[in-house]
Amino acid sequence: MEQIVLAGASFIFGLDEIREAFLSIGIESSFAEVPYMLKYQKISEKEKIEFTEKISENKIVVPLSEYWISECIKSNNCRISKNALLASRSKKKLYSLLSIFKVPKNFDSIQQAKNFVNQTGKSIIVKPDGLFSGYGIKISNKENIDEVEKFIFNARNVNNRALKLFEIKNNNALVTEYIFGKEYSADIFYFKGKISLVRLCKKEIVFIHGTPCTAVYQLLNPTAEIKSVLEKWCNALFEKENVSFGQFDFIEDRDGDFVPIDFAPRIGGGIEELLKCCKKNVYADAVLNIFNQNENNILPLDEKYLSQFNYLPTKSGKIFNDNYKLLSGKKIIYKHNGDFVPECPSSSASRIAVVIARHKSPVEKEILYSLLIGSEHIEFWKK
Repeated sequence: MEQIVLAGASFIFGLDEIREAFLSIGIESSFAEVPYMLKYQKISEKEKIEFTEKISENKIVVPLSEYWISECIKSNNCRISKNALLASRSKKKLYSLLSIFKVPKNFDSIQQAKNFVNQTGKSIIVKPDGLFSGYGIKISNKENIDEVEKFIFNARNVNNRALKLFEIKNNNALVTEYIFGKEYSADIFYFKGKISLVRLCKKEIVFIHGTPCTAVYQLLNPTAEIKSVLEKWCNALFEKENVSFGQFDFIEDRDGDFVPIDFAPRIGGGIEELLKCCKKNVYADAVLNIFNQNENNILPLDEKYLSQFNYLPTKSGKIFNDNYKLLSGKKIIYKHNGDFVPECPSSSASRIAVVIARHKSPVEKEILYSLLIGSEHIEFWKK
């Protein structure tokens, strides 16, 4: 029986169910994680996980996190195409590989980007070429186009503990047109030419100091068009014998076209609490469905979507009042009195709290604004 190691197992849950699902398709699976993750999060199923920094070369690695993508790139012991691995560490490479589809317009010079903004009145977005979680991203338009050089400099120089831990190097910035439309995030499971959807989320975006931040995730059923485009993107990135999860961020633009924004051959992060509220284990279900292609209907009859509301800081400082006014639902509070928060919450680790509840779509503006936490809870803090 073929053997794989799901590496980065602290990012998933229901390991016994996932193991049984893989057995059903003729794969023996085990679980691994890098030891330092024990310092940063509580791992409920750690007794089922091997904690190691390396996996023997005779085992196939299926990466679930950025650290293990780095290990796959170095050791070549995963079954993922070189193109898929490179696309996960360069958005420019991703857009090149998917150029037969609609992709964001890329600017080769600062002047070209400025001319685009001044002539069309549209916005551009500056981001690190190879990073994740929204680090270093800024929107530029006519009002602040003179700051674009500073945005590019900052995007090129993002350097934090997460990048060191995941062994990622930040070498370049990318400047593209900003695509307006409905934003989505999806996880898929790719197995030897077959594709199964893990989950699909519609995102509600808020802008905090020029940085787009995800305020709400809403689980929904994919349309035939979304299923089709995800399959086409996967076939362009993966090779026939590959075995991998994959995460896509994409936008449905004003013309109704789906435009890929980001990709990684792993699962998406930051929505574990949301996915745990699903009736079935989404990872096991995606494996089980790889051959029978069952429909995973998440949307209930009352048309309210299972939603995750992210409470986000709008200023840097220390929490002095953790009596937050949270929506009704399942509440998880991450930041308490004395904890530091950043003003641009680009990663899930920056969230103050999360609420899981059923809600209609789109989310009302007053609710989106209520997710922004400022001076009433955060005070100036200096080391």
